Amino acid sequence: MVSLRPAASRHLVLFAALGALLLSGCGGSKSSTPTPPSSSLTASPATFVAFGSTPNTVGITGGTGPFTVKSSDATLIPVPTTVSGASFVIVPKNVLTAAPVTLTVTDSLGATSAVVATVTPATIPSGRMQVTPAATSRCAAENNPAITAATLCSGESSTASVTLKDANGAPLAGRDVRFEVLTFGASMAAAADRQFYSRIVTVKSDSNGVANVVLRADVEASSEAAFLRATDTVSTHRVDTWVTVLKQTDGKSALSIVPATGGQFSYYSNECPAVTRDYGINGGTAPYAVTLAANSKLMLGDGTTMAAPGAGVTVANAGGRFTVNNSASTTCAATSEIVTVTDATGVTTTLSHAITPGSNARPAASADLALSPPSLSMSADLISTYCSSSQGRYTISGGTPPYIASGSIPQLRTAIAADGVSLDVGFASDAKWKMLKGQSASILVLDSAGKVVTATLNCS
Repeated sequence: MVSLRPAASRHLVLFAALGALLLSGCGGSKSSTPTPPSSSLTASPATFVAFGSTPNTVGITGGTGPFTVKSSDATLIPVPTTVSGASFVIVPKNVLTAAPVTLTVTDSLGATSAVVATVTPATIPSGRMQVTPAATSRCAAENNPAITAATLCSGESSTASVTLKDANGAPLAGRDVRFEVLTFGASMAAAADRQFYSRIVTVKSDSNGVANVVLRADVEASSEAAFLRATDTVSTHRVDTWVTVLKQTDGKSALSIVPATGGQFSYYSNECPAVTRDYGINGGTAPYAVTLAANSKLMLGDGTTMAAPGAGVTVANAGGRFTVNNSASTTCAATSEIVTVTDATGVTTTLSHAITPGSNARPAASADLALSPPSLSMSADLISTYCSSSQGRYTISGGTPPYIASGSIPQLRTAIAADGVSLDVGFASDAKWKMLKGQSASILVLDSAGKVVTATLNCS
């Protein structure tokens, strides 16, 4: 299975268990402890850094559910009494020094698999980088705080800061903090009077534990999302943040869609599962009309309702969102459709939404537990190289219903529909986290007979 630890470190969740099967033996004057049966049970990741006060996920593959988990230090890492499905979440207590803890997962046949989580001080306890635009910023008012930490006009300056504290809440002064801009869109300097700005700057925290840099949006930037990171170089605790950078035209924010590209890559030949992608509108003059080409089979949503295929929707405010959805199809072909946004003054901009069927033959139906498609990929934006908030539908078949679904990262949402076999899987791109190009997450399904099956959701 695949597990991610993005941004400030993370991971997931719970279920009703039968309990581990306890075996004991005796005979005459001797006793023995039977060897647990062999199993492909694997809990993963096998080793990882778990920052204090931060959710982390352990996923389970193989073995026979239901599963239980035991912590070698339940004070430092409490664990759920029962495991829901095939993954569980832990939230370690914060620490002053790193400490390893072993988590042992046991399946219903007595097989075990251990993982070692090294609990590490979370020295940026808020888990957040603060970005403050200049007081005169024309673009700050357009920011959607659910999506990015701030919105800057190209060429504008702002400040980015983090506050470092130990597990007792005492400020950590004099610590080296490395700030990075990991995409295009902005650069940094230790102070506003510096001649040169760069993508990486290291500064020391002050007596209050605060580390500051000056952040400047690129003058030549097209409207895009920029990815920022701050790392305490001693503890290695880091936080990630996103800001929106808006292109300027004649002193005004140019109408733009962020991200400007999206879509999906399917798995089976001539098939496309139902997928929903999320887009934002900035600049121009609200309200905005969002439309499709004539005869389009795509569906637009305004965040509350979904319009009929080919119909348009209205977005009321700058920084607002809309969705593009395609229905499941077993006869789909590669397409690239244009979505047009028109502001209140008649200015227009477009995004490209592409759907690509897969190349794999669908296997014959089987009684074995299966999750279809085994892999589904969302396409990353060409400029910002991340996948916007998305949802795709999988289908559970075979095995023994009812089923329980979970994910390998806390950002992954899973919901089994009323029919008991349709599984909706999605994630939300927010100001602290986005799924980056090249990253994957796993979906795990446990049936009532204890079997586990997995599939992946990718950002490609």
